Amino acid sequence: QSSPAPHNFPFPPGFQIKSQQSEVTRILDGKNIKYELVDISQDNALREEMRAKAGNPKAIPPQIVNGDHYCGDYELFVEAVEQNTLQEFLKLA
Repeated sequence: QSSPAPHNFPFPPGFQIKSQQSEVTRILDGKNIKYELVDISQDNALREEMRAKAGNPKAIPPQIVNGDHYCGDYELFVEAVEQNTLQEFLKLA
């Protein structure tokens, strides 16, 4: 008797964004860096502002900004953590 084939369920929409966002907040919390989360999901103006700051009309969260200074996206954030340059990435140094 054969065993049932494994099922491959796709992640729900927004899953990757939420997991990346929680990773960013976990790292910032661990380093005692204060931040503010901005939910763009219900506000087109905020979404457009994020994309304008990122310089990318298709940018998706998380995007990291310090005031009016665009720092980068999730990939650049992780790279900065790995290279121990997070302070510079966040424009805190």
